[in-house]
Amino acid sequence: MAKTRKENVDWAHKLKPDWIPYIYSTDHESGYPLALEHNIGREAMAYLTFIIDNYAGLPEYTAFVHAGFEQWHNDVGGIYTPDILKELRIDTLEKRGYVNLRCHTTPGCPISILPWNPTETDIRNDDTRAHLKQIYMDLFGAAEEQVPHEIGSACCAQFALTRERIRQRPLEDYVRMRDWALGMDLDTFGIGWVFEMMWHIVFGQEPVE
Repeated sequence: MAKTRKENVDWAHKLKPDWIPYIYSTDHESGYPLALEHNIGREAMAYLTFIIDNYAGLPEYTAFVHAGFEQWHNDVGGIYTPDILKELRIDTLEKRGYVNLRCHTTPGCPISILPWNPTETDIRNDDTRAHLKQIYMDLFGAAEEQVPHEIGSACCAQFALTRERIRQRPLEDYVRMRDWALGMDLDTFGIGWVFEMMWHIVFGQEPVE
């Protein structure tokens, strides 16, 4: 998880021994040796940095979550993240490899992005949505014909993965994605939003999940 100074993550340490927290400070807070050099892309930078730093020794299961104890988008099990993790069925995770920690399908489903068909408003405002086809190509090293016409998945950038699913992509892919984030002329919210829309694809799910 990515943590700012104002966020209290004492709850994460209470998850031991079932879960071992990896807490990345976004603003070099003392007492948190895992510090992000660049605070870009909200939680995306922490997620990618964790994978890159631990690729050779990933735990069997990893849950990627936000730092807040309480989240509006936590649903089944309540709004508290520890309760969500208690409800996670490891047998289902083993079978699927990837599970979104949000069970409700809105917002995000069935379709949230049309990379080939941005609206006139998005084009006029130079919105990130107007550039998603090129963004997809850069992020995944994909040819134009590989860009899906529709993308959709439940929000909100919290999910669990098996070690094997993460390693379906080579380490170089995650490095490229982080380099893309570091080099993009987008604000941190825009970069984070792109990843939120794409995480399920990053980890091998169909574009419309």
